[in-house]
Amino acid sequence: MPETISKKVLDEIKEKKVALKPRWQFVVKNYTVWLLGLVSLMIGSLSFAVILYMLKNNDWDVHSQVSGNIFSFVILTLPYFWLIFLGIFILATYYNIRHTKKGYRFSIAKVVLGTVVVSVVAGGLLYNAGVGRAIDNIVEKRVPFYDKFINHRKARWEDHDGGFLAGAVVDVDRDKAVIKDISGDIWYISDFSTSSPQVFKVKKGDIIRILGEKIDDENFRAREVLPMKGMPWMGGHRPCGENCPFERKMNYLRITE
Repeated sequence: MPETISKKVLDEIKEKKVALKPRWQFVVKNYTVWLLGLVSLMIGSLSFAVILYMLKNNDWDVHSQVSGNIFSFVILTLPYFWLIFLGIFILATYYNIRHTKKGYRFSIAKVVLGTVVVSVVAGGLLYNAGVGRAIDNIVEKRVPFYDKFINHRKARWEDHDGGFLAGAVVDVDRDKAVIKDISGDIWYISDFSTSSPQVFKVKKGDIIRILGEKIDDENFRAREVLPMKGMPWMGGHRPCGENCPFERKMNYLRITE
C-alpha cells in the first residue's frame, strides 16, 4: 500500500513537471519576512514616540478654556492618526511574524502583547531622545493639512479671535509686552503686569502662551500668561535651553485684571 501511494505521488510529480525549489529561496523568504516584521515594529515605536510627545505637550493646563471639561478635551485632542498608525503596524508586525518559518507556534495574544510592549519601551526611549518631537515637526512642515486635522495645537494658538496667542517676547517691561506670534506677526499686549511676587519675570526671548482677548489686528488684552512647552513652529528651540527655568520654576504666570 505505501509503495502504491509513493508511486502515485512520483507519477503525479512527473506528469505535472513539479520542480523542487532550492533551499536558499526559503531562507531568503524567511529572513525577508522577519526584516519586514522588524521594520513594522520600528515604525510602530516611532509612532508611539510621537504619541508621547503630543500627549505631554497637549496644553492640559488650559483644557477648560479649550473645551470646557477634561473629558471633552481628551476626546477632542487625542492623537487618533498616530494611534491608528501604531495599530496598523502592530498588526503588520504580527502578520509578518506569523508567516516566518516557526511563526505558527506563537499565539495571537503573545505576538500582539510582545509587539505592544516593545513598541512602548522603544517608543519611550525614542521620545526621550527627541525623536517624537522631530517627527511631528517634519510632518507638520511637509503635510499641509497636518495642523488642522491631526495635531491641532498650532491652530489652537493661532486662534486669536478665540482668545489664544503664542509667540516670542520681543520686548517687555513692567506693564506691557510686544510678542511675535507663530506666523511672525507683531502683537502689543496690554494689561501685562509682572508686579505680583508669584510671577516669574518674563524676559526678552522667552516663548509664552497668552490667554485673553483680541482687541484688533495688533493689540491683545492678556488675562493669563503661561510658559510654552514644545514649540516646533517657533524654531524648534528654547532661548534658554531644554531645561529653561521659565518652565521649570513656574507652572503659570497670572496677569492682573
